[in-house]
Amino acid sequence: MKKTFNGDFMEIKAISDARPIIHLSEIGTSTCFSQSSKVLVPREVYNEVKVCNLPGNIEIESKIFEMLDIASNKKDQIEYFSIKYDISIPDGSVITLSEYTGINLVQSDDLDVRDVFKSMGMQPVDSIGILLRAYRERIISYDDTTKALKDLLDISSLCVTSRLIQNAKKALKEYDAGYKME
Repeated sequence: MKKTFNGDFMEIKAISDARPIIHLSEIGTSTCFSQSSKVLVPREVYNEVKVCNLPGNIEIESKIFEMLDIASNKKDQIEYFSIKYDISIPDGSVITLSEYTGINLVQSDDLDVRDVFKSMGMQPVDSIGILLRAYRERIISYDDTTKALKDLLDISSLCVTSRLIQNAKKALKEYDAGYKME
């Protein structure tokens, strides 16, 4: 739950594919997912992480994640999206789950998949964006965010350039400077 300006609380839900779960787990920052009240994962994504015993297989069991099995009712739609956009079945299930739930905030580290999400009117965010927002939401500290950005480059399996990390650190510094002026 997130508090609004008038004191009410609103739920912020997201849908994730496997990549941010894997990459943020690899660098020990899966707490960043708590910026959402719930992160929904289709069974196909859950299986990709859990059954294959990938990094994040423990984190995906935490209360922030909720696995939904939509394949039994929406298998044709999942396959349609996978074929139409030349993406994996798990990514097709993310699109289908977004349409089914009306949740447009989707998490993915795959640029091509994020482009598909954008073309469909969704709001894709990658691991870097999740980290930066976690800092803005005061879930992790400035120093932890800086370290996490460096670790995405040095430790995680995420294919990311040093220039992209430098740009993220620059955005972090700019936000931090604005925050201190308030």
